Amino acid sequence: MRITFEPKVSIFITLFCICVFGLKVYYPIEFDQYFVLDGKIKSQSLAWYFSTMGYILGHVDMKHLIGNLSFFLILSPIVEKQIGSVKYLVMVLSTAIITGIIHIVFEDNGLLGLSGIVFMLIILSTLLHIKSKEIPFTFILIFIFYLGQEVYLSFAKDSVSHMAHLTGGISGIFWGFYKRKGGN
Repeated sequence: MRITFEPKVSIFITLFCICVFGLKVYYPIEFDQYFVLDGKIKSQSLAWYFSTMGYILGHVDMKHLIGNLSFFLILSPIVEKQIGSVKYLVMVLSTAIITGIIHIVFEDNGLLGLSGIVFMLIILSTLLHIKSKEIPFTFILIFIFYLGQEVYLSFAKDSVSHMAHLTGGISGIFWGFYKRKGGN
């Protein structure tokens, strides 16, 4: 038996998250500018532009990291193998950018973590094998439970970016139906 390193994008994202977390322990100020998206536009800062995608690699603590990576490692390889690494990477990066833009428009605090991507994967995984003119009942349940919960919790005063979760879920719906229609 041998260890395989497939699917590659899922493994690289996981390893980058772990490395960023480890380095952030020793260099928090230097790494925050790249891996925490500030809610304020800093058009003169190259680090800020990087953080519009880099925030998905940053996590606030070990619980946050392990929680996101647990779901990510369950769902990400399934989706990546089904649609291919290049298309999957496009989905992840575009969802990260769109989530970042929406966060900047509606929030003024920092954003970090993989949870928006995880929500995209949760929704998308229910739509991978659908046929035309069908909507899986599991999709309806996940839509009600996960996205309904996020809408409800978005009114809570906590440090969780429910807007990122909702954006990730909506991205999952888009990618699921886009894939069904034969989109590239």
